[in-house]
Amino acid sequence: MNILVIKLTSLGDVLHATGHVRAIRENFPDAHITLLTARTSADIFRYSPSIDELVLFDRYAVKAAWYRRPRWALQHILEVDRRVNARAYDLAFDLQGRLKSVIFLYRARARRKYVKGRWWFLNRHRERAVHAIAEMDGVLRKAGVRVRDSAMEIRSSEQDIRRVDGLLGEINAPGKRIVLVSPFTRWQSKNWGLHNFVALVSQLPDDVLAVITGFASHREEIEQAFAHFSGDRVVNLVGQLQLLEFAELVRRADLVLTGDSFPMHLASALHTPLVALFGPTDENRIGPRGGPFTVLRADTECARCHRRKRCRSNCIRGIRTDAVVDAVRCALGDRSAEDGPGAAALRADTSLALDHDGVVWVGSRPAEGDI
Repeated sequence: MNILVIKLTSLGDVLHATGHVRAIRENFPDAHITLLTARTSADIFRYSPSIDELVLFDRYAVKAAWYRRPRWALQHILEVDRRVNARAYDLAFDLQGRLKSVIFLYRARARRKYVKGRWWFLNRHRERAVHAIAEMDGVLRKAGVRVRDSAMEIRSSEQDIRRVDGLLGEINAPGKRIVLVSPFTRWQSKNWGLHNFVALVSQLPDDVLAVITGFASHREEIEQAFAHFSGDRVVNLVGQLQLLEFAELVRRADLVLTGDSFPMHLASALHTPLVALFGPTDENRIGPRGGPFTVLRADTECARCHRRKRCRSNCIRGIRTDAVVDAVRCALGDRSAEDGPGAAALRADTSLALDHDGVVWVGSRPAEGDI
């Protein structure tokens, strides 16, 4: 039996689908499973026992080259299409449901085709009121695939583990607690502001080491922002880690602090304590699903506009630094946070925006009926 799975977009979205690929393998243990994903996401499945073949689409290169090198972009698309259609499939799934992915599903030589979304002439499933992971559960169930557990997963190699062991020995010889801080996301509108992260790090307990991570393009900016901190307080690893090394670092961290980004999804997958800051995106739709976490949102009128560059109300900037400090201290188990300015909101029942501190909800994996 041959099965095709398509999941092409951002790292966090691809990580969301790891449990679904595992579920397909559990239902069809002897099938040949081909996964079409973005080249930047390949490491997420590099050591997965659930797939037999990886087909990689360089979507960022195609986007960049479309006007400057259209011939190369078209050749790459056709080559990926050729590789996908080297087999005939009994089942094919598009767990993304976007135009850039569904084209490959339409073209696939498959007897039965299933898609997330409302695309014509395909077996389709759409359920926008639930978490994105639960919606993909529905796509599989529509095909008769039993979904016992769709929790995210990621596997590293022994080499990745040794590298991170050595790195931690160098940067954290005293054995301090590690708060991994990722200040930037891919969307400008989801960034809390680098100055806010600097102010927060300055208020962390003395036994905490802040490890700053992110894209290499932000390294100089972050280096300048945190230049006045000593090396035993802040370590800048921006642009220095491979994806699976970063995953191992998240696994060892005592806490991850970030916005709606891949580090957030990774911390959720690895059950690392997490404080996540939300603005124009919907925490009920794409927020953390596993592990101990705190989600913070400013108490502003936010329509979850999903604008990438400019959020009209700039809602994420309304999250107060003292609320985030208290959330971090609570997540670390520090009693000093119990009487802080954000403590009342942190202790409150969850599900609605609460007073000026902007805490939306606190907890671990929500029940299906809660999202």
